[in-house]
Amino acid sequence: MNVMINLLPPAAIRVACLIGLGASAWLAPRACGDDRPNVIVVLADDLGFSDLGCYGSSIPTPNLDALAETGARFSAFYTSARCCPSRASLMTGLHPHQAGIGSFATRQPRKAWGPAYTGHLLPDCVTLAEVLGDAGYSTWMVGKWHMGIPGPIERGFQHYFGYKNYLAYAEDQWDPESYVRLPEDEPAELDVDEDGFYATDVFNDYALEFLKQARSDDRPYFLYLAHSSPHFPVQAPEDSIDRHMDLFRQGWDELREERLAKQKSLELFDESVTLPPLSLVPVDDEEITNGYGGQPNPPWDSLDADRQEDLARRGATFAAMVEHVDRGIGKIVEDLRAHDELDNTLLIFLSDNGACYEWGPFGFDGPSRQGITKLHTGDELARFGQAGTYSAYGSGWANLGNTPLNMYKHFCHEGGIASPLLIHWPAGTEASGDWVHTPAHLMDVMPTVLEATGAVYPDTRDDIDITPVEGVSVLPMIAGEETAQRALAFEHQEARGLRRGKWKLTWGKRQPDEVTWELFDLEIDRSEQNDLSEQYPELTAELTTLWEDWAKRVGAAPFQEPSQAEDADGGNDDSSGQASPESDTTDDGSPRIKNRTITINAQVRSDLPKGVVVAQGGREHGYAVHFDLGRPIFDVRIGGKVTRLSGRQVVIGRIDLTATLDQDEMSLSVLGGENLTAKSPGLIPVDPQDAISIGLDVRTAAGDYEAPHPFVGRVIDVDVSTGKTD
Repeated sequence: MNVMINLLPPAAIRVACLIGLGASAWLAPRACGDDRPNVIVVLADDLGFSDLGCYGSSIPTPNLDALAETGARFSAFYTSARCCPSRASLMTGLHPHQAGIGSFATRQPRKAWGPAYTGHLLPDCVTLAEVLGDAGYSTWMVGKWHMGIPGPIERGFQHYFGYKNYLAYAEDQWDPESYVRLPEDEPAELDVDEDGFYATDVFNDYALEFLKQARSDDRPYFLYLAHSSPHFPVQAPEDSIDRHMDLFRQGWDELREERLAKQKSLELFDESVTLPPLSLVPVDDEEITNGYGGQPNPPWDSLDADRQEDLARRGATFAAMVEHVDRGIGKIVEDLRAHDELDNTLLIFLSDNGACYEWGPFGFDGPSRQGITKLHTGDELARFGQAGTYSAYGSGWANLGNTPLNMYKHFCHEGGIASPLLIHWPAGTEASGDWVHTPAHLMDVMPTVLEATGAVYPDTRDDIDITPVEGVSVLPMIAGEETAQRALAFEHQEARGLRRGKWKLTWGKRQPDEVTWELFDLEIDRSEQNDLSEQYPELTAELTTLWEDWAKRVGAAPFQEPSQAEDADGGNDDSSGQASPESDTTDDGSPRIKNRTITINAQVRSDLPKGVVVAQGGREHGYAVHFDLGRPIFDVRIGGKVTRLSGRQVVIGRIDLTATLDQDEMSLSVLGGENLTAKSPGLIPVDPQDAISIGLDVRTAAGDYEAPHPFVGRVIDVDVSTGKTD
């Protein structure tokens, strides 16, 4: 059995002036030096289309609203329907399938659907951090990665504070042990009070700390602040929740009406737009849809008083998370203003998808899909959103969050893929609170930043041909320039969509009736209520063919039955790691190592290597190849005891090494260097629960070190082969 993980080779550092994309007259002059803009991208998680004040919400977001008043805001900006595909598109300028994350972030590829569903970024794409780093920018990231392994340090970010587990879709906001500062040998600059730790606020504070550090040299900087708020578990300080209770006690019916009225006053929608019926609750298991699967969300007044109070607390907690994100924006803006950087900082704010319905109108409590809905009352309700809780706010509030759009995250209806987008860059644009109605997409962020900074998107990088960028710069759209019409296509786990001009083609998923293509005129029906496919069959057929051609080109393959694909439901990667007896891999894709020989070939590059190259297993059983101050080490752990084979020579630069384990011997060799052998402790007797990790040890330590012990340098390639014994 052989499991290969191909990672992007390290980049040569190219600190040079990379101007030449053709500046428009309305852009600030750009040159190699201080006049290149700094870039800050702030991504919210599961923030709905209408959840900001400047998009109609009653949730107070004064700092984001102020940016909207002096910048540009988009009325038709699109995502890729889900957190990890959207992040892949944002970071690479590609459709998520071209980047390798068409479905969900995983440790190992989903082989049934090809490279588009690999579950981590492919070697032939580049990230914003890599391109800007090559152009001489310092690169900083705070928050949630969620694009598989390798992580942010391996993909171009020079500094990182955020989720310790790169595969995590959510972490406890109150648990400081879930977060890590990288590189490991850099100090944790902030004196964070662990007793008062709240991740959203800590993320904001680390963003400010990173800006402070970025100013210590003359390079412009790129900061990516990827919030996990307001994604479930909905958690926030108690006093912040209390402030929003009266608002959410009004219920989603009244608040939807208020939001649409405000959207009309903001000229986001025309006066002729009417509020659509409550969206359907997606079809799913009855216990997680609260019995409403395939039915509309219930009217607020149909719920009893205890249920209303429970739901008000859920909605208020979500709102508090949005409030804390907005506070952080306010601090960042004030910091930029104090350092005379605000005018020439390209600041982009957006969300990764529409509001999240998971899983029914009453939300859930406990781990996703394993949780149940509780009715919180009394002291339990007062503790809602505090340490030790894990809850979601449900499809009723998500319907409010997407007002007046249809459906939610996961879907390619407008409610799943439409997001707020704010762009603020006074030195480079003449926008002043204007609405931009030209449709745009997450993949447009890369070319927008490139045009603003003069950085060049590469044809090749480290001898790898790079997939050409798909997006276009939105700066001409902000300037009011006429832009060519294009079709924007979408696919995520059965859901499909395509928009060209005013026409929108949508294919639902998990609906009670037979699913077919529907056609909508978004100019008069943004809520997707009036299907025109029978009225315009030729147009429907033309757009369907256009979508199918796109799907084939980017590798999107929703034509299989879900049961034919590995983890087609896009699970949360929370499986136990136990192996199926018929498979050579465990449920999470790790190689099956129980009573098998193991051969590990790895290539890395580092000026002084330190940390984990590859690890599988944990405190009881497993193996790890790692470095300690330049010396390679092979650890095998059986029954909690570690047997170590350690090199004596320090190696640097490009390093090729091989480690083997069989019943009699373990070995460690470096190409052109040492060849070490020792008596084997025996084969590993179980398939460990801790899955394979590359570049760090995600959970408990498989070797004799303190996890996560991330690698300092670049992991280029890892190949793990196992063989059965007689």
